[in-house]
Amino acid sequence: MKTTGALLVSLFSRVNLLAWAVLALALGATLLAWYNLRHSQTESATRQFELLTEELSQDIVKRMEEQESILLGAAGLLDASEEVSRADWRTYAQRLRLDERYPGIQGLGFTQMLEAQQRPAFESEIRAEGFPDFRTHPPGQRERYAVIRFIEPFAGRNLVAFGFDMLSEPVRRAAMLDAGRSGQSRLSGRVTLLQETQGTVQPGLLLYVPVYWPQRPLDTPEQRMAALRGFAYSPFRVHDLMHGILGERKRELDFELYAGPINSSTERLYSSRDQAQNAKPADSQHQLEMFGQTWHLDFHYAPGYLEREHRGEGALLVLGCSISLLLFCLVSSLSLRRAQVQELAAGITEQLHRSEERLALALKGGNDGWWDIEVKAGSFFASAHGWQMLGHPEQGPPGFADDPWAWESLVHPDDLPAARARLKQALSSGASNFTIDCRLLRVDGSELPVLLRGYIQRDANGYPLRITGTTMDQSEAKRIERLKSEFISTVSHELRTPLTAIAGSLGLINGGALGAVPESMRTMLGIAQANSQRLSHLINDLLDMDKLEAGKMQFDLQPCSLAAQLQDALDSNQAYADRHQVRLRLLDCLPARVRADAMRLQQVLANFISNAVKYSPPGAEVCLRAERRGSRVRVEVSDQGPGIAAEFHQRIFSKFSQADASDSRSKGGTGLGLAISKELIERMGGQIGFDSVEGQGACFWFELPMLVEATLPASSDGRRSLLVIEDEPDIANLLRQLLENAGYRVRLAHSLEEARASLREEIPAAISLDLRLPDGDGMLLVHELRADARYRELPILVVSAACEEGRLALEGAPALDWLSKPIDPQRLLASLAQALQDLPQSPRVLHVEDDHDLRLVVAEQGRELAEFVPADSLAEARRLLAEQSFDLVLLDLGLPDGNGLELLDELQRQRPGLPVAVLSASEMDGHELAGVSATLAKSRNDGQHFLHMLNRLLPAKETRHD
Repeated sequence: MKTTGALLVSLFSRVNLLAWAVLALALGATLLAWYNLRHSQTESATRQFELLTEELSQDIVKRMEEQESILLGAAGLLDASEEVSRADWRTYAQRLRLDERYPGIQGLGFTQMLEAQQRPAFESEIRAEGFPDFRTHPPGQRERYAVIRFIEPFAGRNLVAFGFDMLSEPVRRAAMLDAGRSGQSRLSGRVTLLQETQGTVQPGLLLYVPVYWPQRPLDTPEQRMAALRGFAYSPFRVHDLMHGILGERKRELDFELYAGPINSSTERLYSSRDQAQNAKPADSQHQLEMFGQTWHLDFHYAPGYLEREHRGEGALLVLGCSISLLLFCLVSSLSLRRAQVQELAAGITEQLHRSEERLALALKGGNDGWWDIEVKAGSFFASAHGWQMLGHPEQGPPGFADDPWAWESLVHPDDLPAARARLKQALSSGASNFTIDCRLLRVDGSELPVLLRGYIQRDANGYPLRITGTTMDQSEAKRIERLKSEFISTVSHELRTPLTAIAGSLGLINGGALGAVPESMRTMLGIAQANSQRLSHLINDLLDMDKLEAGKMQFDLQPCSLAAQLQDALDSNQAYADRHQVRLRLLDCLPARVRADAMRLQQVLANFISNAVKYSPPGAEVCLRAERRGSRVRVEVSDQGPGIAAEFHQRIFSKFSQADASDSRSKGGTGLGLAISKELIERMGGQIGFDSVEGQGACFWFELPMLVEATLPASSDGRRSLLVIEDEPDIANLLRQLLENAGYRVRLAHSLEEARASLREEIPAAISLDLRLPDGDGMLLVHELRADARYRELPILVVSAACEEGRLALEGAPALDWLSKPIDPQRLLASLAQALQDLPQSPRVLHVEDDHDLRLVVAEQGRELAEFVPADSLAEARRLLAEQSFDLVLLDLGLPDGNGLELLDELQRQRPGLPVAVLSASEMDGHELAGVSATLAKSRNDGQHFLHMLNRLLPAKETRHD
């Protein structure tokens, strides 16, 4: 009791005045909100009700106008012919489908005007039509008659109206005479239709449209009455008519319809309410003027309409009072228990301190540094671990805290421009997040690869306020990437080299090169050869996919004939098709040229053709064709196989995707071929796809941009114009003299700015470009030219000391081709034949290869073309070259005592005319030279080779198609 009493005293004490004030305000706000809600809902209900009444009134007017249109059409039928038969009238009425399209209309009729002396002849005429008992009714003599001659449908209730004289009834007579005199449609007052022969009697209406005899004057009422032929009319049962107008719509109002300007019960045509409710006053009233009649409508709210519109008011009161009481209890609790609130606040403060400690510990324990730039305040902050990553003390070097851009001094100079550009792009584009991959400098000058991830906080106008982010140490990731590259290189050499020897040896044995194969061994040797090839394809696919994903695959894009490429693909895969008993056919081939890497294009075609052959039944046909699609050329490979299941369509170009991925599948494959083909085609500027219906074969296709022939620019004296971009005067003059002696007109530019100005004045036939120029990197100009449609196909020859690795070695030597392990024997023989076609009989080839088995295989494969001399190291190769003469060097790059590129350099200096074919398990990367037509190092520029490369490029140069 004491506790309860103390609580009551506390509630009504002065300390709790604030809670009572809050309660009073909350209750007042609740009442005000309830009043406003009720007022707005009442106004909304009233507006909605008025819209509904207007809509219903318009629906009634619209329906009656539609009925008039029907009668006007019937009048037009009568105007068009003086003799309208009963069959014509029936056909017209049936065409209208009155019961279906115009519910509520009782029928469509024609009443004919007759003088008293015309009635006998009219009755005889109707009897002659097949109605022997026909007589006009009601009986009696009158001056004029308006007898119903036609009415459709001619059945049921309407039969009693046949022959009725409408002038005999006053209401009908008034409406008809008014219509005849005025020439306008007229609506009768309330009548009881003759058709009311059964069921509940409904009020009736009739709508009349006068019909006049043609070629008679109709200017005055008397002339119109004299020319009156009759009336097209429709009778209406009003209840049925209103139900047809309302249809199945939800009724949200009630109404009464009166045939007159006032709501007299004797003139009531329709009421949607029962008799008990009719005494209530109307909530809204309308009057409709139609066809000479005034209709009065009384509208009433439907039962429950206002209640539905006012729903939620009680809930608002309950909710408002509940919230008021809750606020009262809350404020009372806060007022009466200040000590408890203070204790709670202290607890919250303690929790905040703990959260800050946890955040600090997380930053210390994590491997990432944290930094923050306040743009407006102009300050920079980095966490202790962030500074320690660079070898600085925890507080960082002096001068950084007050300079928000001091971090730039920590970035490696070579990475700073790209880092600035990336941050500028993020700030200007409105992005919230960004990443920068760069190197930071430690205190001792060493480099630390990092990934900077940042978040940009902006104000309402998008202006940056703060840039916050983390610094992730990428040293381990870079190390793993190097290990991955070394592993791939090892896999490439250590697996491809023995596999090449195995596959080649099995091919020679199965081909009979070593004598006839016993029948008992042929099957097993065939299985071994097929599986070695399968393993070879798997290794190639895995390594190709790795290079594509890493962006390290080299593409040598050159203009080439598409027809020749298709024919080569067909010839290369003919043996595979023969083994499967499938015919290969090259159909229509557009004489087009495309810019592509021929080797990669053959790889795609081989994948398409081998898949088509593999899935085609014996005796089937695989067709190749090329056709133009706008500015592109489409290459298609179609087969007669089982097609591709619909559920596999979305995954067909995904890695390791196969329609039958079970262990027991009948068709082999890695599931990488189509994924690699898609990447290759897209890297060459094309697109790839397929069309297939399951059970009807498949058609795989790719599209590449077409090239069109163009004439190279030339000067007025007929010489081709060249632009030499070189900052060293001695080399520039040397190149000018060399090129002018060869018949070219040369213009010099010593910087990027001068080069751009020269290009604006004249487009040369080709460009010689040094990569290192005083005002920027030459690769920047290359990217600009490739982005501009005017210079996109312009030949560019890079002459620079900065291109000493990779592809440059091949461009600087007379290499025949690039051959990858495992070797394609047909391609190897074709390369050797091309190199040796102009040499004397029995040419000699130095084969530098450390794998003994592979040397034997290659020698056996090419024994009919040349004599092969083996060398298993660089030292042995140098000795043989010093003692003997050779016509060709077949060179592997990975040798026990060094890289084959060393021998390549020596051959260029000592025997510049000796052809060299590179045969290696790995490929050289030229990613930094993408978009350049050819390369040449200054250190190996001998003049003749420079002119040879230039002349090779210019005749085959093609321009971009439109």
